[in-house]
Order: sequence, then structure tokens, then C-alpha cells
Amino acid sequence: MESRKKIEEALLVIKNAYNAFKNAYKQGVTSTELLNVFLGEIKKSLPNSEVEYDFLVGEETKLIGGVTENYVPKNGDPILIDISVKNGGVWCDVCRTYFVGEITRTQLEVYEMIKRSIKAGESVLKTGAKVNELYNAVNAEYEKCGYTLVHHSGHQIETAPVEKPLFVASGNEILKDGFYTIESGLYKDFGMRLENDYFVDKNGATNLFENLMPLEAKEYILK
Repeated sequence: MESRKKIEEALLVIKNAYNAFKNAYKQGVTSTELLNVFLGEIKKSLPNSEVEYDFLVGEETKLIGGVTENYVPKNGDPILIDISVKNGGVWCDVCRTYFVGEITRTQLEVYEMIKRSIKAGESVLKTGAKVNELYNAVNAEYEKCGYTLVHHSGHQIETAPVEKPLFVASGNEILKDGFYTIESGLYKDFGMRLENDYFVDKNGATNLFENLMPLEAKEYILK
């Protein structure tokens, strides 16, 4: 399938961009400098691509969307990078959150909750599922910890970085074969978000990104 090929090609480039960003981190570097490294890697490999992104650091991660400019990350800051790339007319959309120097106990607890919620969403992601089932599965992990997921828990992708249906509590649309995300984030004292892309058909959901960037917290600490 050509769309899947284009998405997988873009996801591999995104993985390399995340790695370039991680390798570029050093004490005193600014958020703008790090963003330029990240975007530069994508443009180097996919010069004709279109890109949309959130790049948020520290307290601004609570804003959910936007760009933190000319800020010097300090120890304990989260860095949220949500990236959508259009490759050959097809969009993907993924997110990872990094931590400067260390991950605190509170951050790790939230991270592990979000990770569990992603896995809960995966368990019901299949052709024929209702979108509210996707939201409820993800949000159930939040409720166990005394929180509520404040936005959708995923959406369709391919012709746009965010397509309907959105996985919301009030949704009753039925999933068809296609490409979807599971997206999960908490925005309190700090913001944190994780997102994977999937191909969904009658056989279930195939994770297109986590084999490239597994959700192990230790991999997202910037030294």
C-alpha cells in the first residue's frame, strides 16, 4: 500500500530527527537551536515535505500547543515534541516527551500512566470499534490516578495531520480500515504527551512507530 509506505518512510525520518535533537542537547543550548536541529534533519531527508509541530519546554508544556522560543532548558524541564509530516501527499503524526537531566518521581509516575493509557487504547483499536470506546479505554487509566483526559485520545490521519473522527467521549463513529493515532497527554504542573501511529484493518492494529522509538522512559532523558 503506497500510503503506508510513505508514512513509514516519514516515521523513520522523524526517528532520526528525534535522535539528532537528543544528540544536540548540551547545557546552555536554547530551545530554538534544538528545534532547528530537529527540523533540519527532516528537511535534509525529505526536502519536499510539509511539517507541522509543537515544540514546548518547561512550564509552557502546559499550553498543549505552540513553540517555546529562545529558552534555555534547565534540569527537570520536560520537552514536548509533537510532529506531523506530509510525505508524498500522506500525513503522519507522532509525539514524544523528553526530560532534561533527570526524570523526577512525579514525572515518571505521570509518564507511566500515559504509557499505560496508550496500551489500553491499542487493546481496542480495530476496524468496527466506536471512537468513544477508544476514549474510554485511554481515560480509564487517568481515572485510576485521579485525572481526566482533557482532549481526544487519538484521531484518523492520512489526508491531514488531524482528521475526523476524533476519539472523544461523545463520539459514536465506527472505525474503518485506515491510519489512526492514539494520543494521550496530561497538562497540570507540567505537560506531557505521547502519540503513536497505527494501520488498522480487520486483523487489528499495527503499530507503525513504537518499534522505532519504544516508550521506555529512560530513553527520553537528556544528559
